[in-house]
Amino acid sequence: MKKYLGFTILLLVGLFTVVSAAEEMQYSISKEFTATNSRTIDFQYTDVSIEEISHKGETFHRISAGESGTVSDVGMPNLPVISTFIMIDPTKNYDVDITIHEIETRYNVNIIPVQDWDNPEIQSGQTLLLNENIYNSNGAFPVSPVSLSDPMTLRDIHVQQLSFTPFQYKPQSGELTIIKSATINLIETGPSITPHFTPDKRAKEFEPLYRAVVANYDQTMGMEIEYQKPSILYIYPSSGAGVLDNLEPLIEWRRRAGYDVTVVSTSVTGASSSSIKSYIQTAYTTWDIPPIWVSLVGDANGTYTIPTYNESWSGYNGDGDQPYAELEGGDILPEVFIGRISISSSTDLINIVNKTVQYETNPYMGENWFTRAILVGDPGSSGISTIITNQYIGQLLTHNGYDDLREIYNSPFPSQMTSNLADGATFFNYRGYIGVSGFDCGDVGSASNGFKLPIATVITCGTGSFSGTSIAECFLRAGTVSNPKGAIGSIGTATSGTHTMFNNIVDMGFYYGVFADGMMTPAGALARGKIHLFQAYPSNPSNYVSIFTHWNSLMGDPAVRMWTAIPQYMMVGFLPVVSKGTNYIDIQVNHTNGTPVSNAYVTLYKGSVNFSESLFTDEDGKVTLPINTTLTGEILVTAIKDNYIPYQGSLQITVPAVSINLLSDQIVITDDGTGSSSGNGDGLLNPGETVELSIPFYNFGTDTSTDVYAKLVSESEYISFVNDSVFIGSIPNSQSVIPVDKFVVQVNAGLVEGSNLDLRVEMFDVNSSMWRGYVGGLISGTQLVVEDVSVVDFGDGILQPGETSELEVILKNSGSILAGNVTAEIACPHPDIEIIDNAGTWGDMYSGQMSSNNSDQFTLYAGESIIPGTIVHLSIAITADNNVHFSQLVPLQIGDPQVNDPLGPDAYGYYIYDSGDLLYGVAPYYNWIEIDDRYSGDGNYLNNLQDGGNNGDNSVTVTLPFTFRMYGTDYSQITICSNGWISMGDTDMASFRNYHIPGPGGPSPMIAGFWHDLKLPGGGRVYTKYDETCLS
Repeated sequence: MKKYLGFTILLLVGLFTVVSAAEEMQYSISKEFTATNSRTIDFQYTDVSIEEISHKGETFHRISAGESGTVSDVGMPNLPVISTFIMIDPTKNYDVDITIHEIETRYNVNIIPVQDWDNPEIQSGQTLLLNENIYNSNGAFPVSPVSLSDPMTLRDIHVQQLSFTPFQYKPQSGELTIIKSATINLIETGPSITPHFTPDKRAKEFEPLYRAVVANYDQTMGMEIEYQKPSILYIYPSSGAGVLDNLEPLIEWRRRAGYDVTVVSTSVTGASSSSIKSYIQTAYTTWDIPPIWVSLVGDANGTYTIPTYNESWSGYNGDGDQPYAELEGGDILPEVFIGRISISSSTDLINIVNKTVQYETNPYMGENWFTRAILVGDPGSSGISTIITNQYIGQLLTHNGYDDLREIYNSPFPSQMTSNLADGATFFNYRGYIGVSGFDCGDVGSASNGFKLPIATVITCGTGSFSGTSIAECFLRAGTVSNPKGAIGSIGTATSGTHTMFNNIVDMGFYYGVFADGMMTPAGALARGKIHLFQAYPSNPSNYVSIFTHWNSLMGDPAVRMWTAIPQYMMVGFLPVVSKGTNYIDIQVNHTNGTPVSNAYVTLYKGSVNFSESLFTDEDGKVTLPINTTLTGEILVTAIKDNYIPYQGSLQITVPAVSINLLSDQIVITDDGTGSSSGNGDGLLNPGETVELSIPFYNFGTDTSTDVYAKLVSESEYISFVNDSVFIGSIPNSQSVIPVDKFVVQVNAGLVEGSNLDLRVEMFDVNSSMWRGYVGGLISGTQLVVEDVSVVDFGDGILQPGETSELEVILKNSGSILAGNVTAEIACPHPDIEIIDNAGTWGDMYSGQMSSNNSDQFTLYAGESIIPGTIVHLSIAITADNNVHFSQLVPLQIGDPQVNDPLGPDAYGYYIYDSGDLLYGVAPYYNWIEIDDRYSGDGNYLNNLQDGGNNGDNSVTVTLPFTFRMYGTDYSQITICSNGWISMGDTDMASFRNYHIPGPGGPSPMIAGFWHDLKLPGGGRVYTKYDETCLS
């Protein structure tokens, strides 16, 4: 069993019953599909819901699976599929192996085929589309329940998509095999010869995306990640006059804020789409700071032309910029975030640049429009899902502090949309049909919302094409410098051939990306929405994933930092004036209430000499930035953070008559035993050494300095000074002097790799003038981390309840020097885990070496009462020579849960028990309790919960006669939906199409017992019953 384990649990509570006049073959669903380590996936179904459908005299069945997409294309059996991305080593090939622990077989099952994507629900009298080859076959569909995609690249990481269909269906015999419990293993099959590229440094802006969609990303990350500087590539047409000059305010703001900005014209890249993409690919693969965002400045045709791409899958020849983001791996996953500043004139560009810079740097603060959103759903042609999609988005917004939702679900649409847009909002979302319910470019232009600019998502037919001026372009271009209006950016969809279900998924995925995953730029959030579509339909049926990934395009600067809350203010403190030769600036960032602001991105910038240094503040709001010692004059100081007004200030570097400072790049460390030193002679600061520091000092002033001396200081408790002061004497201007005496420092033995001694020098002269310089002092030491944990039992590799096993632990020395005599002890606070042998040894470990304690393993006993699947945490205390200590908590799964065991625990500690868990006293037992008053029941009939069929989806809120706690929150109400789920608290949502949990699509928190597009025909009713005895 490997070291990294985790579970995602869907909690089911039987609080209501759906009663239909027709008897149905019905089960409920909960499932677990989680990475237990970087190469193993555990899966369990406890129940399966199979809906019975009568159509033209024939009985069909449809499987309801709340977290799934579909494995099938049109005409094929409609079977759920679950997919996830797995991070892989690109130098290796992998295959997938499945061990099935338990199956259930159902007979006389007639799985309904997938129907047309325009109308996925079965209509009365409709002739079903059916794949004759599959339905006439005696074989099973699919042939294999598990598949692994070809390797794909997602910017900095390499992944494969694992898809699992826990069903196999034989149409001729009507036999349905349900896989209820399985283990899926990713197996190395040898080295890969496929060329691959991985950037040297990781893009921090992509990490929320990795964590959201890659199951094992956190498990496989190294202890330390080196991140690149945020970077943007602007490409503009060489044919348009004045483009570069008009872009300059935006370019300068981006650079001041700490971005690496490259601006090139098509005279450099080439004017064709293929040559532009080739240039972007070269930038991605060869630049020291490859672009994270790419902004195309221009329309796809006209005077200011940057061409787009047209796809060939759909027959619509749809246009879109997505291929510019697909740079590696031959897949649809992005390597950059793409957007287009679409312009038809220089006036457009001046206006858009002004809106963008003002939106980020100086947002309108006259009223609170930051927690306002406009949500529009027109069900007229596209059905009630347009409203449900907006209700879901509204719930996301409400959970994130939005208190002013302008919901528009009835006509007249244009006038309501215009008046609400005029009030201003941070987001404007429309879901409906082609034509945007009559709302057009004229309406956008008539809504004078000033700088209260939203991100507009208008994901439906004909809103994002480049053949004319789309409404997405109108949102972006609207207004003037003196009268701004419209939006700061807009997402639209090309062609007239879009489909509601795919539009909904991308739309919800965008907002989930912003408010759940933390994708804070529109291009990043759009990428999240597209990948959400890929997760829902991993087989890319009829190329629809590729098509809708291509069709949806962003109009606007892709790197805009979106407002999602009322902006806060920062106070930034630093010395306003320093002398030439100063090599560092200490900066403190606080909230206006005095609390430190961590993770603020602080930049020192002087554009005229291409100087820029940026770092993030630590948990105390502090950051020390290096500065070029030759600089003089004004240096701009900028601090940015999501939902904070950027701080913009400056400091001055003067040239006094005398200015002394150190030359940090010429410091010599002696640790070879000569003089007062003792150490290993590598010229680095190592734990336990006594080192001499020879520091040269330079006079950056215009006059000679006299009687100069220097004192070495540090607030670190891990060093002591043998000699902290040296006399320098006189230093002529523009000359350097190396003092005869050396500083002597003793470094504590227990320091680890990367510790910073934060050494500084204070310099004084005869006139009591004082200067400060930064030495630093990063430790080159050891860094011991747990790489892997394996149970050695000569069996299944799992520590089972009642079993005694040995534990092999692989450590890695990721430090830069030898770790000598490595040992460790383990402990476990779980009362039913007994540590029989708590000590292990690894011996000496060189830098970069991995080593096992296979000659001296730990021994553990797991008590028989531990529930299989329980996660216990082992505390591993590691020691090495020189009094070096490390500690790490390692999760370990006990037992392999089977279908007769409860599921869990999840991260909160919850388990799920069902009636089949017979060995557990707290397991429920199945006992049908009739609560329908038509059959002598005493339940409460919810006569206001009705659902007659298409677009009749409904939900009602019921006050509980008790308080129910779920994940630490107490609820006194539940919302009951006709589509088979309940939600804690009050929601207007009535979601009928099941999606991933957690993920976009349903209310939160929800309990999805039978999540599907259900209805209450004829005598169908919903009842509730309160049984006080169950609470005792």
